[in-house]
Amino acid sequence: MKKLKLPNGEYINYIDKLTALDVYEEINVENDYLQHGISVKDGALIFDVGANIGLFSRFIAQQAKNLKIFTFEPVPAIFKVLEANLAETPADIKNYNIGLGDKSESIEINFYPRVSADSAIVPFNFDLKVQKYLENYKEVICQNTPIARVVPKFLRKRVVKSFLKIMYKSEKVSCQIRTLSEIVKENNIEKIDYLKVDAENYERQVLAGILDEDWEKIQQIAMEVHEHIEGGENLLEEINELLEKKGFKVTLDKESRFSNMGVHMLYAKKK
Repeated sequence: MKKLKLPNGEYINYIDKLTALDVYEEINVENDYLQHGISVKDGALIFDVGANIGLFSRFIAQQAKNLKIFTFEPVPAIFKVLEANLAETPADIKNYNIGLGDKSESIEINFYPRVSADSAIVPFNFDLKVQKYLENYKEVICQNTPIARVVPKFLRKRVVKSFLKIMYKSEKVSCQIRTLSEIVKENNIEKIDYLKVDAENYERQVLAGILDEDWEKIQQIAMEVHEHIEGGENLLEEINELLEKKGFKVTLDKESRFSNMGVHMLYAKKK
């Protein structure tokens, strides 16, 4: 298992360096999951859906005492790294090598070894992804790869397509899906203080797996909403409407660091 020293001096296990540093930036530097009134108190129960290599759970465990954290990561190779990264985390942690969805089933997931955090059951819309990269070429491509500035405009689409095909070369992996309400029932959970969702294009299905009586137990939600999928053009508003009907006050962040790429942050607190 590979080791990486993070900017804060901590050492973690990782699969790909791009994911490790990008997720660290998102969680520890940008503080994406503790904004717009979202907070964690001592003794809170937290669901980390789409836990990846465990950086969110490591971070949140340092924000309060005596936390109980349930993590959900469906890709076996990623799950092994997650377990290693959370082995000494100061919290009561229960790790599930599953994904959450709208029903219990075995399903294939696209595992991307070069960008493991983007591994997804529902793939992104390739043509839309190319378009977004071209629209934000200077801000996204050139910022990370300065030499890309010399590529003439008429070649950029070809370069972006080639880049994406290399980075997102997938391995089909079988994984297990269960519903959030099944987990709640088998653990006799009476309250979820904080539901964090980063399910990579599967957030609609995660929410569909919550029974009406369990919505009452959820107090706070912070989630990424991915609109760069087939039929995802209005997903942010769709989820906003759903959560408002379930009794949440919702804040939409359409200016988060990936909003220009069709990925937005959503925050919700029970009224």
